[in-house]
Amino acid sequence: MQSKTRIISRLNIRFFICLLTLIPFLSYSQNSDWERSVQRKARKIGRDFYFVGLQEIAESLDTHTYYSNKVRKAILYLGEEKITVTAFNPFVMVGQNVWQLPVETKYSDGEIYVPVKFFIPIVKNLLNKSTNGGGVDELSLTINITGVKVEEKLNGTLIRVSTLQEFSKTSVSTRYSQRTFYLDIYNGKINEKSFEKNFKKGLVREIVPVQLDQMATITFKLNKDISGMDLHVTHHSNELLVSIPKGKVSPDLLKKLKNDRQKWLIDKIVIDPGHGGRDPGTIGVSGSYEKDAVLGIAKKLKKLLEKKLNVQVFMTRNNDTYVSLKERTQFANEKQAKLFISIHANWNRNSKIKGASTYFLGLAKSDEAVEIAQRENAVIKYDDDLQKTGLSEENIILATMAQNSYNKESQDLAYMIQESLAKRTGLRNRGIKQAGFYVMVGASMPNVLIETAFMSNKKEERLLKSSSFQQKVALGIYESVKEFKRKYELTIQAGK
Repeated sequence: MQSKTRIISRLNIRFFICLLTLIPFLSYSQNSDWERSVQRKARKIGRDFYFVGLQEIAESLDTHTYYSNKVRKAILYLGEEKITVTAFNPFVMVGQNVWQLPVETKYSDGEIYVPVKFFIPIVKNLLNKSTNGGGVDELSLTINITGVKVEEKLNGTLIRVSTLQEFSKTSVSTRYSQRTFYLDIYNGKINEKSFEKNFKKGLVREIVPVQLDQMATITFKLNKDISGMDLHVTHHSNELLVSIPKGKVSPDLLKKLKNDRQKWLIDKIVIDPGHGGRDPGTIGVSGSYEKDAVLGIAKKLKKLLEKKLNVQVFMTRNNDTYVSLKERTQFANEKQAKLFISIHANWNRNSKIKGASTYFLGLAKSDEAVEIAQRENAVIKYDDDLQKTGLSEENIILATMAQNSYNKESQDLAYMIQESLAKRTGLRNRGIKQAGFYVMVGASMPNVLIETAFMSNKKEERLLKSSSFQQKVALGIYESVKEFKRKYELTIQAGK
């Protein structure tokens, strides 16, 4: 079995604390017969993870399973305890508690396959608790949010969230989309079954509490649109209060909203050519530098945007100079940019890997995303003021929550870029992904990081050095920005 260090280094950062919590409770030998048997039966599915059938785990443990092919659900019985898994679903029921795996399960020929690296620790922990007579109490959540009460007032709606502790302002974030209001509470713990929901007919028609691995989300489905309403969250020692005004919006607020809409029309864009100066970025198979290729693309993109979109365009660097990661987003904020586009080139140990991908800020969901973020973040060694600053799991979550206002827009822009790049360049579309890039933390606008092509692929490196190919990449990005600007500004003007 892999060493703990190697597991942590390759594991999706989002689940780092989860495994550290599990490991101390493992009393079974890492070389136990059943575990060795499971490892032998595992097979690689896709590029990143090894999977094993749930029935094969049951055979190795000399226990049994129950399958329902109708709903593609299976139960693994471990004494009096059980683990329930569903095909193509990352959520696992351990007793009455829900755990989220970093990757979803697979399904083939009536068998559900689970990711070995993440599923075995859960089984071992449950076996240990059962053996010691402790049940699964250690897996249960320490509840600190008990319920919600909705009160309809003459001047609006008041939502009272009962808590057992006081949450800081940075731990609470709100989102709204299509008559659905979301309250995200980092480090919030709820029991979905015992969660109290007290509300009558009014603004709220349904309340759905969801426990995620590092936060609780309470979803409020509404009977009417509250776009433009001035929501207010108040923090108390044992309550979170969310007030939603009733009726027409005040003239002053309407005026403020109109000014805000004008302010957010996309008229300024910052382009960030990655690396530069003493930081060459990735080095191609023929010795060319990432920093040179992305600067060429950035300059061509700047010309297209200025000429065809009539917007102001700023670049974090215009030549071969080094700019720290922190200074790049600070520059974008100082310019009051409406978009931040960071341009990079990719690299992989496998020289056959090719294609383009676009990232937005968030917790990495694959080994590949973790590896790329670690490589791009490695330039921190050139930043004297950041060398001792770690972008921990908690910091990534908080940073993502802080930028929740732009998260959907960032995803939309990333999707448009991917579609346009594939069309214009013929590059393989590797999809949109999320990861914790330093350069994107703190950007007060929609922001993306584009990995244009692979310097480690001989053909794509040759393309990246070509001025004509750089122009194609720039054109693909320009067209996606043009479409995003059109759709985004229509939404802003409509007040949605």
